[in-house]
Amino acid sequence: MKKNEFLHLWGMPVLLGVLIMFGLLAALTGTGIWHLLSWIALCVPLLTIVWSVFKKN
Repeated sequence: MKKNEFLHLWGMPVLLGVLIMFGLLAALTGTGIWHLLSWIALCVPLLTIVWSVFKKN
């Protein structure tokens, strides 16, 4: 599998996984601005799901 094919197939799932991990860790360990960043990071996958559902219709 070429690098381009790998990124095309797994790029978005890996990015969403990293965002989720960052959001959860920031929410658990941080205070102040870290809570805001965790909300943003955890909303991105949800917005991606909503976009994907409505895109198919």
